[in-house]
Amino acid sequence: MGSPGCLLALLLAPVLLVGIAISTLTAALNGGASSASAPQSVEGVPDTLLDAYVRAPAALEQEFPRCTGMRWQVLAGIGKIESDLLAGHDISPEGDVSPPMIGPRLDGSGNGGNLTPHYDTDGGRWDGDTEYDRAVGPNQHLPNGWSTYGADGNGDGTADPHNAYDSALASARELCMSGGEEVNFNDHDQLSRALFRYNNADWYVDQVLTEIDRFDAIPAAATADAPAGQGGRTAVEWALQQLGKPYVYGANGPDAFDCSSLVQGAWAAAGVDIPRVTTDQYQAGERVSLDALQPGDLLFYDTTDAGAPGPAPSHVTMYIGEGQMVNAPSSGKTVRTEPVQGDFYSPRFIGAVRPGP
Repeated sequence: MGSPGCLLALLLAPVLLVGIAISTLTAALNGGASSASAPQSVEGVPDTLLDAYVRAPAALEQEFPRCTGMRWQVLAGIGKIESDLLAGHDISPEGDVSPPMIGPRLDGSGNGGNLTPHYDTDGGRWDGDTEYDRAVGPNQHLPNGWSTYGADGNGDGTADPHNAYDSALASARELCMSGGEEVNFNDHDQLSRALFRYNNADWYVDQVLTEIDRFDAIPAAATADAPAGQGGRTAVEWALQQLGKPYVYGANGPDAFDCSSLVQGAWAAAGVDIPRVTTDQYQAGERVSLDALQPGDLLFYDTTDAGAPGPAPSHVTMYIGEGQMVNAPSSGKTVRTEPVQGDFYSPRFIGAVRPGP
């Protein structure tokens, strides 16, 4: 039998707490929509940027419930006009943009269509210019507004306009907050006025609305995940209640877990008995592919190169829906959620298993 724990060495990947409320994920599990449904890919929109635009409306709804109707198409329409959806730039799985997207100097000379000087307000922190401001990020935020609208869209503890997730959520917040925190974005007139507040130019509003209409015409995905069985929903709901509890090697709960005890406890809550150790869990259940994942499915990894004891698979997480997983990662860490597709885990993926009676 394999070691009862999962991973002794500290993981090399940064902690990434996704900015999605537990209630939002639970609603999605029960058939609700956490945001406007979207295709898995859209031509011309980098996948990570699309993911950022899809996630932002759900976070906005949690923070400002009187702002309704926000959808990914609105944010993508802005991104198309503001930065050409980051064409020519790289985006990390965590959303960091390289090289940073920095607009023209707003010195009143007509750069960027601007005739009013915008003198420096951030000491060059975001735009590298200590004399005049420049718009920054995928959706081109002015530095002087970032302290008001800036957001931590990927939950890494930093609000950075050069991060796609932060920029997307900041745009949604600005569109809402500039309207007194009560806007119906499904209303054409209210949407138009919100876009004008974002950039005071009629031509700009017209161009963004055209792009929104183009994105609206793309067929939406029926659902991001196959409908989860009741067992999977129950397991995920239980696992999400453990967020923030510490990883302790060999712990069996309720106050601390390692990776395999977390998923064992989750499926026990669903009335399904699975083995305690990772190597045995990998042999118990139906093998499924990544493109057929359902909430509750277990994802297995070979992390022996990072110091995990025993043979592979040496680490397990649980898929929770919408491209996310719940994970008890390693000593010194806590139970958290993070993307399935990430720099640390993706190269070490071995397979997925769907537990069952």
